[in-house]
Amino acid sequence: MATDLNQPLSRNRVSPDRAFAVIDEQEADGAGRFAEVTTILLTASECPIGCNMCDLWQNTLLTNTPPGAIPRQIDAALENRRAKSDHAQWIKLYNSGNFFDAGSIPESDYSAIAERCQRFSRVVVENHPRFGGKRLQTFRDLIDAQLEIAVGLETVQPRWLARLGKRMSRDDFDRYARWLRDQGVDLRVFLIVGVPGISALEAIRWARLAARHACRAGARHISLIPARVGHGWGGLATKLPELSVQHLADLQRHVLKDVDGAAVVTIDVWNLETDPQTLSEIKHVNLSQRST
Repeated sequence: MATDLNQPLSRNRVSPDRAFAVIDEQEADGAGRFAEVTTILLTASECPIGCNMCDLWQNTLLTNTPPGAIPRQIDAALENRRAKSDHAQWIKLYNSGNFFDAGSIPESDYSAIAERCQRFSRVVVENHPRFGGKRLQTFRDLIDAQLEIAVGLETVQPRWLARLGKRMSRDDFDRYARWLRDQGVDLRVFLIVGVPGISALEAIRWARLAARHACRAGARHISLIPARVGHGWGGLATKLPELSVQHLADLQRHVLKDVDGAAVVTIDVWNLETDPQTLSEIKHVNLSQRST
């Protein structure tokens, strides 16, 4: 999990014609089954929000995304993984920013993107409440699938939500969640477990509070993401709490009890080095949840 803090982050070499990663996943569907998911990490323009813990800009373009680039990226991603993607039921289109930021995903490409999503029953994209209400409605009406918006609430700790540079308050999040519900759009919420200067126990307590808040706001899926060294943090990355995988396994069990079947709750296990048995337990729970 450790990162060399003396090694500065730098932008990776990426192409507007190729997604920088494609992942095949299985994900709990909230009904006791799992869905096969193709996740495409699109190469697009840098997010203008600039959250201080984020390093996603490393795989972004220095200019606005050229029209036509995103459909080409999706074509290449699906073609290169045809055998696996043919079985996928859901697709995630993550662009290291906000799907309804016109500089990142040109509106002129919506129809072409929607055409490529035809065979999927759920389309998940990420977005910030500040971007593109009308564009969201336009895209929703073009796809023959359930649209789901992933929003990075991160934390409900008031001071840290402001320090992260999210340009969003809890009230902003709540209003957006209500609006999405009114639009017939599902909500997925990303939450960070831990911020600099607090203990592991405090991190878990705040994560549980944030998960409850997300659940009350109507989140269908809550993703708990352990804070990782090297993701910025305004120079305070060395003060992040040390979270063991057992901490995370316990947190997941607590949050599942807290939400009582109202949402899928998963732990991001990327880059975790741990006892295989504990990690296996987390992955099993990530896939085996049942909603009410």
